[in-house]
Amino acid sequence: MQTAICRHIKTNGRRCKSPSLGQSAFCYFHSRLHRRHKNLAENAPVLLENQPNPTSAATGTHQFLPESAPLELDLPPLEDVESIQVSISLLIAALARNRIDSKRAAVLLYGLQLASTNARSITIEPSATSVIRALSRTKSGLDLAVKDEA
Repeated sequence: MQTAICRHIKTNGRRCKSPSLGQSAFCYFHSRLHRRHKNLAENAPVLLENQPNPTSAATGTHQFLPESAPLELDLPPLEDVESIQVSISLLIAALARNRIDSKRAAVLLYGLQLASTNARSITIEPSATSVIRALSRTKSGLDLAVKDEA
């Protein structure tokens, strides 16, 4: 009997090779990861657009989002060097647009530096046969590897 494999696709195009849970399309890790992201999206506060502060209109500065509603960066899971690079790119873009506090950005960049150091010792280049070439999409818009593809 063949064991079902997790259908999560990593940033680099490789498929997760862990066994999926029961009737789930995902392994334990990715099942929890997707549930966490769904809960975060459903429970995240609505962010206000940055609007010029009347007291600072003369200087051309903008008011930042209040600390109670920080900008939510939608970073990918840090599971390979490609996802770390995407995260760095998103973080730098948010910093360049004054959408994130520089102290918070510094802490996140430090975390990405640690992830990058760790990823160097565990990353394996994908073989041509392990890269996903066909997708199916769930009703919620999530991309999955085709069920019968190994």
